[in-house]
Amino acid sequence: MVSVVIDESTLEVSSRKTITGEVYFQFGDSVFPDSNWNDFVVVILTWWNKSIKILETSSVGTSQDFNFMDGPFYVRGVKENSAEISLHFTRRNKEGLEVIASVGTEIDSLKKSIVNASRKVMKEINTNNWLTDEVEELKRLI
Repeated sequence: MVSVVIDESTLEVSSRKTITGEVYFQFGDSVFPDSNWNDFVVVILTWWNKSIKILETSSVGTSQDFNFMDGPFYVRGVKENSAEISLHFTRRNKEGLEVIASVGTEIDSLKKSIVNASRKVMKEINTNNWLTDEVEELKRLI
């Protein structure tokens, strides 16, 4: 099983009203890109919610990227059948692309994990009253 991990205690809002925090994928004993990965969490969760919805409703063979905003990392999801996708954890480098790991998972399982992570972030945002356009878009998606 693949899950999206959020550490709500790391969430903070900048003077530019961007919200950052620790966010990463976990599968088995592995994490991607890193267990302390800090990124623009609202923006990427918005992207990831859109990507999983596309994979959920598209035809077999469709691919979608789960991008990080910072760094050379992303996860390519490929729809294998009506219920499953393969995820390819990838790093861009000078030589091209390096697939660090590939894992199969259920679309529903990953979707639930993305939505749950998004709800955890939204709960913290609401508690702190951090309202931005990015927050409104994420709220609409979940």
